[in-house]
Amino acid sequence: MRRMKSKPQIFLRMYASIYHTKIGLKKNVIFIEANPGMEQLLFDCLKINEFWMYICRSFGTGEGCTAVYAVPADHCDEFEEFIYLIKELGVASNVQIYWSTCFQGGRITSTWFNNRTEKWVFSWKDWIKEVQTQKTDLPYTLMEPESYSICADEIDVQMLMWLESDATKSITEIAEILGINRQRAYYHYKEHILKRKLIEGYEIFVMRYGDNPSVMAYFAIFFPNYETFAKFTRSLLDKFFVLTMGKILGENALVVEVFLPLDEFRNFIDTLSSMVRMRLVKSYKYAIQDLRVRCRQTFSGEFFRNNSWIYDHESYIKTLRQKVSEYFENNMKK
Repeated sequence: MRRMKSKPQIFLRMYASIYHTKIGLKKNVIFIEANPGMEQLLFDCLKINEFWMYICRSFGTGEGCTAVYAVPADHCDEFEEFIYLIKELGVASNVQIYWSTCFQGGRITSTWFNNRTEKWVFSWKDWIKEVQTQKTDLPYTLMEPESYSICADEIDVQMLMWLESDATKSITEIAEILGINRQRAYYHYKEHILKRKLIEGYEIFVMRYGDNPSVMAYFAIFFPNYETFAKFTRSLLDKFFVLTMGKILGENALVVEVFLPLDEFRNFIDTLSSMVRMRLVKSYKYAIQDLRVRCRQTFSGEFFRNNSWIYDHESYIKTLRQKVSEYFENNMKK
């Protein structure tokens, strides 16, 4: 991995896919539409809540942002209050929060790859047939959890943060960063992180399409029943164009991030439309990422102390109100 990463013509990254549920965090994906002229303000407001993992300007469901958060499970109501306050303050006009299971990372496999031509093959018609013949069993990451109990200590959490940002880091390197000896770090990795299944797997990201125009987008896809949801979801487990996906809690619905060439993105939409007519899919909506304006970070392990999460709701609300107030005051003067 390190040798390939060192080549300038290859953009390659490997991340540990953390099972955030077992460290007391609940994931969500937010589609939020900005009021005209306030697109950048919306982006900045979303960053105030420090439990964000990814924020990106987006379009498709109006001009706005798409965001991913991992929030302490016992502070979800407060988090929603923060997000809806952005709308109440006049910055956004439409908010959709999809609480999700932990994410299942995408897998780059040889499915849909032609070894002879060394090109991807997009077999959309075959995919429709595949969905109909799938089984309904799913990985544990895509099943609704019974609890959000914390199965990690502070050293585990710090190690997981580094592995989530770069899974090629060695235990020795992480031990040096944390200021502990290698033996202690290895014990936590083997006896806690691995045995307690705090890592779901590994995600590989590589630019699949060279210089060809491509699209990254988040979808929320809804299904008539659990069977169609499970079959559709299972069919995506070996598809290279899937980056992440999670089950929307309490619904037969999936949130999924896809990465496709521009032309094939439209074919993907046409395929979803065909599945709606076949009653394999009930409905869908999506937001296309504007990759010029985005930010990413690991889960917020710096707020994990004494084996519990610190969530400063009052501070987030106060800072949000102040930022929006200053924005309107400055623009009124102009």
